[in-house]
Amino acid sequence: MSDRLEQEVWALERCAGCGLCVATCSKGVLYWAEDEHPLREAREKALGLSRTPLDSCSFCQRFCEETCPRLREWTPLETRRLVTARAVGVVNSGEPGGVIKNLLTAAMASGLIDGVLLADVNPWTLRPEARVVTSVGELADTLGVQYIWTPVLSSLNEAVFEKGVSNLAIVGTPCAAEAIRALFESENERLQPYRDAIRLTISQFCMGVFMPALVSTYLAEELGIALGEVRQLVALPGQDKMMAVLWDGTRRDIPTTAVQKYTRRGCASCDDYLGESADIAVGTVGAAEGYSTLIARSTAGVVALQHALSFGLLETGPAVDQAALDKAKAEKERRERAQAFEGLLILTLDALQDPARRVEARREFERLYGTPQRAEVETVKEGGCVACSGC
Repeated sequence: MSDRLEQEVWALERCAGCGLCVATCSKGVLYWAEDEHPLREAREKALGLSRTPLDSCSFCQRFCEETCPRLREWTPLETRRLVTARAVGVVNSGEPGGVIKNLLTAAMASGLIDGVLLADVNPWTLRPEARVVTSVGELADTLGVQYIWTPVLSSLNEAVFEKGVSNLAIVGTPCAAEAIRALFESENERLQPYRDAIRLTISQFCMGVFMPALVSTYLAEELGIALGEVRQLVALPGQDKMMAVLWDGTRRDIPTTAVQKYTRRGCASCDDYLGESADIAVGTVGAAEGYSTLIARSTAGVVALQHALSFGLLETGPAVDQAALDKAKAEKERRERAQAFEGLLILTLDALQDPARRVEARREFERLYGTPQRAEVETVKEGGCVACSGC
């Protein structure tokens, strides 16, 4: 495992939770538990009656580092097409989940893709999980995009190697799209099977995702809603609330402020609200009531959108409110920096008590303020002190 991943991502609670490092780990030592980031499996070698710990990450090509979206800065992909649309036909809805389903249905029907990796809900445990679907029927049975965290890309190997999907669409958060973008920017030949298989990425606008405890704890204890009653959680960012859709058709409003503490901590490090690395991003901001905004940023995105329109599975609506999109993006950036600086303050206070954390605090300070490392000056001051610019 990369030291950078551990020190610059996990230790600073910046993990996106996308799961790509788990999928691409060549040693198979990374796994998910209930933590905010993956864990590394401890392995031992038996020598007679003694056991010796193994460093499984020695001589590793560090695919986890190459594909982590948090170890680089991202420039938004250029917008190629911007429309509002609603799903029509079998799925008749203006919500992002319905629009995404019809986009994928058209892509499957036209042969653009032959499988989809997305977040769904286990019908038996009612817990969020990644799912690979390979038919329109399976796609229709999914519950759509949820705002409960699921490391979708952890199941990439199932899609590519176990099910043999050769034209794969991935539906996830903006950070998942960033991870796929990092995968495509890598030149490592051993990652080529993934690049060959992935054809399309779709993201939903995202202000942050929530840990599963939101459902198991808050909804149950505060609102008296049992886990088995919840069909879907829908975010309403323009209204500062979420909506819980129950299986009996009733809906319950949830103030965003009441559930903020369940947000993944890594979401504070993300400033991509509009899915700026995805082929297509979908959300309600900027769209008239009953429609969703669609932003296509690649040739694949434009082609997929055009197929859905040509098949009559999407119909366009009023023009996008660009000012609303700009405001939402600015709000996400403002919140991210505010939370990051609050974290820096706490880290600095810790460093005053624990010298071992001072390097970590300085690294985070330089990341936020853009302060370059000061070069060592090879001169000698009066009195014999080497001028290292440390004082």
